[in-house]
Amino acid sequence: MLLLALCPATLSAAPASSAPDWLMVANRVDLGRLGDGSAAVVVGQWTNFSVDAAGEFTMTKRCAIRVLHLKPAEKYLDAVGYENNDTKVTSIETWAIDPAGHVTQSSKKDLNIVAAYAEFEMYSDNRAKVIEAPGAQDGSLVGYEVVSHGRIPIKGEAFPLEREIPIHQAELHLSVPSGSMHWFSNHPDRMEVVEQSERSATIRVTDRPGIPDEPSAPPASSLALEVVVNYDPQGASAIKSWDDAGRIYHPISVPAEKPDTGISAQVDTLISGKTDPLSKMDALYNYVSREVRYVAIEIGIGGYQPHPAPDVFKNKYGDCKDKATLLMTMLDRIGLHGYPALVGTRGDVEADPKVPTLATFDHFIVALPVPASLRPAVERFPAYDAQAQILWIDPTSEFDPLGQLPEMDQGVFSLISYPDHGELRRIPEPSPVENRIEYNAHVRLQPDGTGNAEVEVKYWGTHNSDRHAYYRGRSEENMRKIFENRVAQYVNQGTFRQASISGVEDSREQITEKYSFSGDFSTASSGDSWFFQPLFLSGIAVPEYGPRPRQLPLDIGTPEQILVKYTVELPAGMGIARLPEKTQIQSEFGEIEIQYAVSGNVLSATQTLTYVQSRIPPEKYPEFRDFETGNLRAEKLRLRVAKLAP
Repeated sequence: MLLLALCPATLSAAPASSAPDWLMVANRVDLGRLGDGSAAVVVGQWTNFSVDAAGEFTMTKRCAIRVLHLKPAEKYLDAVGYENNDTKVTSIETWAIDPAGHVTQSSKKDLNIVAAYAEFEMYSDNRAKVIEAPGAQDGSLVGYEVVSHGRIPIKGEAFPLEREIPIHQAELHLSVPSGSMHWFSNHPDRMEVVEQSERSATIRVTDRPGIPDEPSAPPASSLALEVVVNYDPQGASAIKSWDDAGRIYHPISVPAEKPDTGISAQVDTLISGKTDPLSKMDALYNYVSREVRYVAIEIGIGGYQPHPAPDVFKNKYGDCKDKATLLMTMLDRIGLHGYPALVGTRGDVEADPKVPTLATFDHFIVALPVPASLRPAVERFPAYDAQAQILWIDPTSEFDPLGQLPEMDQGVFSLISYPDHGELRRIPEPSPVENRIEYNAHVRLQPDGTGNAEVEVKYWGTHNSDRHAYYRGRSEENMRKIFENRVAQYVNQGTFRQASISGVEDSREQITEKYSFSGDFSTASSGDSWFFQPLFLSGIAVPEYGPRPRQLPLDIGTPEQILVKYTVELPAGMGIARLPEKTQIQSEFGEIEIQYAVSGNVLSATQTLTYVQSRIPPEKYPEFRDFETGNLRAEKLRLRVAKLAP
C-alpha cells in the first residue's frame, strides 16, 4: 500500500493537458475494501495552513477522491473556496482522471461565484467560488486544489479531518513562523501527530470510515474528527484555555463608542410606571426581541463584532450580536450588567469543552449575573442557572418570553466573555413539565361507533413558542386546512366542525386550541359489538421504530411531557367488555403511564409520556426503541364495546 505523505508546498505545477504529480500518485493507490458500500473514497486530503508575522494566512487544500458511484458521489466532488473582504481565493482548479487514464481539467467557464450563508444573512461579503468537476464518471479520480490568502479576525480556524465518505489519508500541516500557536482536537484518539514544535505541527489520519448519515444525529462538527488551531503571530496570546478565549473575545465584542441617540429616553418610556426590576427587564426584552428585526449584515469583522447599540436602535434591525448588545446597553440603564455569551447552537456546532477556541460558535446571547434582590423573582425561569446565579437571555427569538430560551440554546455550552476572563458553562435544559403539552378530549359515541369529539390543547415552554411561530401570519383558510388534516388522522370519515385559538398575538401568552369534529371511531365490528381505539389522538396508524441499530447518537429534543385525558361517553346500554390493566413503563429515558377507569357509562383514560433525556447514545438505542415501542403499542390498544347484559 502506498502512503501519500506528500507536502503540498513542495509540489510543482502541472501542464494544462495533464494532472499534477500529486494526483497521479493518488491514482495509483490501492484502497482495498475501504470504499465498499460508499459512493466515493477520499484517497488523500492535504491542507497546508501557515501564518506570517503580519497575521496573514496562506492555505492550500488538495484533495483526491475516487468515484465509485457517480450520482450519489456528485455532492463530494465540487471544489469550493470561501472568501470575503479579508480573504481571497487566489487559485482554484479541478481535474478528473477517467478509468482509461484520460485527464479533463476545469477551465474558467466552469467557475461559479455564489453567496455563502445566504439562507440567514441578508447582506454579507461572504461568497463561495465553486467548480464542478468536469468529466467525472464511475471509477474516475477527481482532484482539486484551492489556494486562499487573507486574515481571520479571531486568529483561529477549524479543520475537519473526517467526512461522510471514507478517508484513506488526510494530513494537516500547521505553521506559525513567529509568535505562539496552540491546537486542540475533539477526537485525539483517531489521529497521529507526525511532527510537533512550538510553532508547527503535522497531523495525519489513516483509513478512517465515513461518518454515517443518520437522521436526528448530533452535528457533523462534533461527530467528525476536527482539529482547531489558535495562533498569535505577534505574541504569546494564542488561546490555550476557555479563560483565554473569553478574555480575548471581550474587546472584539465591544463595538466602537457612539453617542446615545435616544436609547436612554426609550428605556425611560418602556419602564414608565413599572416599579419592580423584573417588569422593567421584561419591557426591555420584549422591545428588543419584537421591535428590532433580525437582519444579518455582516462584513469583515462584522461577522464577529456587534454594531454599536445606537446604530441598532436607530435602524431597528440587527443580527444576534446586535440585538444582544442593544439589550445589554438598555439593561445597563436600569442597573443590570449583562455579558456577551457565545453559543454553539444545538444541532449545528455545539462547542466541545476539550477544544477552547472562538472558531466554533455561531450565536451570541446575554448572560446576566442576577443580584440577590432579583433571584426570588427569576428562580422559576427555565433559563435561570441557580448554581451560577445567571439568567440566560436570547433577544433574537421573538417567540420566547423572558426567562425561556429557544430550543437551539438549551443544554449546550456557552462561553461567557468577561473583561478579564472567560467561563464555559452549560446552559440549563428545562425540566419535562416546563416543556409540556396537555390534551383534554371529550367524546360522545353512538351505538354504531360514530361520534362527536371536543378537544382542548394547551402548550408550555418550547412547545408554546413553536405554536406561536407556527400560527404567525396564517390565513383563516390555511388554519382550517391544518385542523382538517389533523382530524383526518384521528378517525375514519372525519369531519371538522370548528376551532378557536387564543393567545396567538402575544408570545408571553399561553396558546390554547379548542376544536371539534365528528367521525367513525370504530375500527372493526364483530356481531353486535365493535372495537375502537380510545387513545385516538395518537393517530389511527402509529408507526413503530424499526429494528435497524444506530451508529450515531439520537437527538430527540429537550426533555418534555405529554399529558392526555380522555372522557368517553358510551352509548346507552353498552359498556366495555374488558377494562385493560394499568400500563406503567419506567426507564432511564423517561416514564409511560396509561390507566383506564369506568364510572357508569363514562370511560376515562389518562396517558402520561415523559422524556427525561435529550440525546440517546447508539448503544442505548435498542433499549430506547423498546421503550418507545411499548408506548406505541399501548396507544394502539383497542377496546370492545358491547351491549350490556339485561
